[in-house]
Amino acid sequence: MTDSKQPRRGGNLRHEQVALLVEQFTGQTNRIADITAMLIKYAQAGGKDWETYERILDHLAREGMKLIQYGRGPLQPDLEKAARVQIEQAAGTTRQGGMREHLHQRTAASLLATVWFAGQHHLVEPDDWPDTLPATVLGAIRQAPAINNDPTMRNLRDTGGTP
Repeated sequence: MTDSKQPRRGGNLRHEQVALLVEQFTGQTNRIADITAMLIKYAQAGGKDWETYERILDHLAREGMKLIQYGRGPLQPDLEKAARVQIEQAAGTTRQGGMREHLHQRTAASLLATVWFAGQHHLVEPDDWPDTLPATVLGAIRQAPAINNDPTMRNLRDTGGTP
């Protein structure tokens, strides 16, 4: 899959790189703090509606996923490109064309990279996953009702292959 056994980087970051990391993580932690403050405020006000808690927790989870990507991305910048390549290979030539397929592949590549990043957190390297993982991820994206029934996606049609 990838050359995940790359040696650790040496040397120093440039000032601009440090500033970007600080900016990304400061913004991210501020968003998480804002959502957490909303959760606390709602709980202190006596809020018990499960739907509201579900939304708040979903927002926290999404921000947490961004932390994983922001934290792992700079350590292995080629991993996201490798995910795109793996998804493109899994897609083959049978489903070319159209914005729907393009968005399916972009979403699948992002999900695959996220699986690899999360796996690394649990000491499973990208090379440790089965070779069928990219095709499985792409297949799940292509079939996912929540993705395909989204009004934007639902109105898109592929120009070639199977819709």
